[in-house]
Amino acid sequence: MRYVKTNHIKIADVEASLKEANNLIDSYILDVRLGEKDALRLRLLCEEVMRLLKSIIGTGIFDFWLEGNSRVSQIYLTCDNRLDKAQKQELISVSSSGTNSSETGFFGVLKSMFMMEGIEEEQWNLRDYLAEIYLRREQDPYSQEAWDNLERSLVANLADDIDVYIDRNIIKMVVTKDFSEALATIGSRVPEKTTQFTFVDSSKIKSDEIYEKAEDLIAELDLDKKSALHLKLLFEETIGMLKELTADYHAAIWFEKYKHECCIKLTGKTEMDQDKKEGLLEMASVKENSLAKGFMGKVGDVIENGLLNYNNVMKLQQQYGGGYVNYGTMGMYSGMEGMADSGIMWSLYEYRGALKESIDGNETAQEAWDELEKSIVASVAKDVLVGVKGNRLDMTIVCEL
Repeated sequence: MRYVKTNHIKIADVEASLKEANNLIDSYILDVRLGEKDALRLRLLCEEVMRLLKSIIGTGIFDFWLEGNSRVSQIYLTCDNRLDKAQKQELISVSSSGTNSSETGFFGVLKSMFMMEGIEEEQWNLRDYLAEIYLRREQDPYSQEAWDNLERSLVANLADDIDVYIDRNIIKMVVTKDFSEALATIGSRVPEKTTQFTFVDSSKIKSDEIYEKAEDLIAELDLDKKSALHLKLLFEETIGMLKELTADYHAAIWFEKYKHECCIKLTGKTEMDQDKKEGLLEMASVKENSLAKGFMGKVGDVIENGLLNYNNVMKLQQQYGGGYVNYGTMGMYSGMEGMADSGIMWSLYEYRGALKESIDGNETAQEAWDELEKSIVASVAKDVLVGVKGNRLDMTIVCEL
């Protein structure tokens, strides 16, 4: 996949600059060879992101450009942080709560990042915000305002991730769109049904209650028996993988149903101070080239090594007979120029495809393929997508109904 960086263009008036912006987007689409439907999604997301940023910064000018490939594309927008400390204090003082209460929900959080928190280095992330909203919703089911606001946001629904970085002089927004085939529906459309959330952490995951809760959640989806069984098996495999993680974490898990697919979604945070990172590094070096642990064992390796750094995942390999399979590299689909800073992205679809290409005359790859064929998850799931960025992990398991 070819990695493409476009030129930067300056935008003061979104409507007046749409022609120039669309020319830039069309050129990018042509260069990375996006399909028609994905191209439409990218154009719509770009326009909505530009309008969103303009509504926040008012009369300011921002830079706009695109980077990525046909699998993962990122929209970049940067502008000057024009507020000094006195202006920030003035904004805070107009609210008795000490926060900007004129806007609430998704848009309000973004606006407060741009308007009020640009004095020291700050960072905001959509998936962290999602996890916070999930937890708040679970603890207070009557507090729906933030959730409803998020669901109404076209940008929040179209984007797979949003990062906002603020230092003393520059504000940068990075919007990520993943064009994985398994996500063509999931993440691009509103699900027919979304279950409640179940929360797990490393200290309580051994309890059997989590399996009983999962059965109740799956029942909410009104699936046929076979699909419900598949989803239950995938959940059990996911919990089994989480039990093997040595990192301390807390995560939210839920299920979604679409017309032709259903999925398990997991988003979590790990507690990773320097001592724990050094301990994980030691364990990673000890486990290197260990005996085959199955497909979900590899997913766990990607997560734990991804929490350490990008290069650790690139070095992941598994011994089979007389050779090695580099499953980290094989499964990675954003491991190229510019993408290391955006975290680790790994996929069953990419791993399976790369492994299949290596089978011909290669006994080592054939053994790895045979192992994959025996995996419950690899047999049932359309794709397993793993994302690791900083101390956050995200996973989506998609299966067809």
